[in-house]
Amino acid sequence: MLASTSPPPLMLDFSTSSPTHAPTRVGIDLVQVAAIAQSIADFGPRFTRRLFADGELRDATLDGCLDARALAQRFAAKEATIKAFDLSDVGVGWSQIEVVDCDGDVARVRLHGRAAASVAACGTYEIAAALSSQGDLACAIVVATNAMDTASATHAPNTPNTTNSEIERETAP
Repeated sequence: MLASTSPPPLMLDFSTSSPTHAPTRVGIDLVQVAAIAQSIADFGPRFTRRLFADGELRDATLDGCLDARALAQRFAAKEATIKAFDLSDVGVGWSQIEVVDCDGDVARVRLHGRAAASVAACGTYEIAAALSSQGDLACAIVVATNAMDTASATHAPNTPNTTNSEIERETAP
């Protein structure tokens, strides 16, 4: 029998940063496309208006019909955002988490209302989402990077560099 030569597991020490001001936050979610399609069929606009912002509905419309796959990806991104920022007990509305600037499978997340206020209490974050689907499953991974930690980072040309606090100020009444 050979002795194992694998390295010890990597241990990360976050004791120097508080959980509310974490440098990076990550969330992931998986959604059945058929469940979203069925909810659209069963509840129509009552369902879609409750969960999605106008821009999301517009962006997920193909040939005059809502694309359940695109909405499932956006719903997964909303769930992933809730997980990344531990918003489940805050009482945010689904449309307060908006998936914007979708370019294929890459998007940004824009926050409004209570969602924006809760996240702002944790710091200023740049929130990106990767969207994917295969078969009946849609997936999203959200990565939120503390803008203070990335303030000196160089962004590629035409790459959005807008933080959730700046977006909230832009959309505030």
